[in-house]
Amino acid sequence: MTLVVTSEFALNRVTPPNLPLAPGEYDSRYQEQFNNVLRLYFNQLNNILGQLSTSGGITGVQFPFGAFHQDGTTTLTAAMTNVSTTPIQVVSTAEFPSSGSLRIGNELINFTGKTSTTFTGITRGAYTSTNTAHSIGGSVSEALGVTGAASSRSVPFTTTDASNGVALNPTDLSRIDFAVAGYYNIQFSAQLYNNATAEDNVTFWFKKDGADIPFSAGVTTVPKSTGSNTGAVIISWNIVVDVLANGYVELYFASDTGNTVLVTYPAGVAPVHPVSPSVILTATFVSALPA
Repeated sequence: MTLVVTSEFALNRVTPPNLPLAPGEYDSRYQEQFNNVLRLYFNQLNNILGQLSTSGGITGVQFPFGAFHQDGTTTLTAAMTNVSTTPIQVVSTAEFPSSGSLRIGNELINFTGKTSTTFTGITRGAYTSTNTAHSIGGSVSEALGVTGAASSRSVPFTTTDASNGVALNPTDLSRIDFAVAGYYNIQFSAQLYNNATAEDNVTFWFKKDGADIPFSAGVTTVPKSTGSNTGAVIISWNIVVDVLANGYVELYFASDTGNTVLVTYPAGVAPVHPVSPSVILTATFVSALPA
């Protein structure tokens, strides 16, 4: 099995020694030669075992892995009327893309640009949501939707939680790059949010090197919005896929109606809980590819 290690813990192959043939009668020189050959071999084995753990007992072997999520949260620094289309003023837009969608309360809002503290190019009541007024200090979180009914898109990730040989592509954040070939277990979870008064079917699937991965798709039905209760569901599954060195994988989704979005929920107060990202994805090395 292939092990991926840092250069500090590079492992050398050890070849079993050729033991000297024993003479017909006892010979102390042969015995010393025999012992020296075994001593050198066992020293090599001992060195390798020492490389597998540090002085603190922590393993030195590192398998490829990656953990990523998409989020974006901030708060309003100015109140909004239910019809305002002036720039939305917030504490910071650093965690958000240059254009996209926001969730404030139960309203979804599209924006086409941003400054460090404002979202510009505002379209209210997106994805069939209803315009409402919002108070200063209100939570603003990221949303990700498709462009219309039966359309699809890749899912970008904004944050790397852990990475060793599996990383976000620096020019395309929807691509997960793999430096090491192998079989990988890829898992994801996504929070779906539907403001429409009709159910929606949402499909997720994976692509590898730009092509659909066969049999990787799954379809889930998102409940409709009823009164003040917005239709919501969280879904997750995993696949095991073979990836070549320098290959990449993407997560795609589609909405039948075009109304369902992926949403980040802000940190809670009652009960207290951390931010809930819209999408989480992990990739873990399982095995080397067959020879």
